[in-house]
Amino acid sequence: MGRVSAGPWRVAVTEGSMAPAILPGDWLLVNPRLTAWPAPGSVVVFREPLSEALAIKRVEAGPGQQVRFGGGFLTLADDEAWLTADADEKTAAAVGFGPPIDSNRFGPVSLDDLVARVVFRYAPLRRVGRIAPRPSEGAAA
Repeated sequence: MGRVSAGPWRVAVTEGSMAPAILPGDWLLVNPRLTAWPAPGSVVVFREPLSEALAIKRVEAGPGQQVRFGGGFLTLADDEAWLTADADEKTAAAVGFGPPIDSNRFGPVSLDDLVARVVFRYAPLRRVGRIAPRPSEGAAA
């Protein structure tokens, strides 16, 4: 990944693609000391391939896994992950943002673009705690 980072860092959320789990105005504690993609379900900070802007998304699939893409399947390389937004278009609009942009639009993300793993939300005080899984991930039968 070519960088040495002291950690942890704090990140202010300014977009709504991860609503309702992460909202604009949340402050996150992140771990920048990573050498591999975290497990699917983890939330990460990365550089978007289209803009180089920092973004927050959930790891949907990691190296070597298959994902649906372009009417077929794509197998991720050993250094790639598939990152997705939690919010759909309606949820993002409800918090004042346009449609989320994720791997469904820009494709797999290289390990070189991984910046940090989200560890904990520490503000605002009424929302302090761990980041909730996607509703479908937390559902128990």
